[in-house]
Amino acid sequence: MSKKIVLIIEDNEDIQEIYKIQFESQWFTVITSLTGLDGIAKTVEHSPDIILLDIMMPQMDGFEVLETIKNQSSITTPIIVCSNLSQESDIIKTHELGASLYLVKSDYTWSQVVEKVIWFLNKA
Repeated sequence: MSKKIVLIIEDNEDIQEIYKIQFESQWFTVITSLTGLDGIAKTVEHSPDIILLDIMMPQMDGFEVLETIKNQSSITTPIIVCSNLSQESDIIKTHELGASLYLVKSDYTWSQVVEKVIWFLNKA
């Protein structure tokens, strides 16, 4: 079985690095992006199996990234939003834009986020 590819679109380098270590420990190939625009480009370039997306980012926020990716009919990659925004309106908005799952960062440990991604991929 080939390694699954996860794309992490997260503007905080420390958080990104922790996720990278956690996913690599579970045999994922990890691609990272610090900006939404770069994340979109890497989605097209690498066709990841799943995307972990932050919402609060400079220039292009996660809502815009989500909308842009989901408007590309050729891209079918599931997107899990992982953000500290916990208002129901934000969660609803991401689902309306096509997110597969919404995780509030503060509700999960790093390893639990990875477990959720693995669970999602196994059920998909």
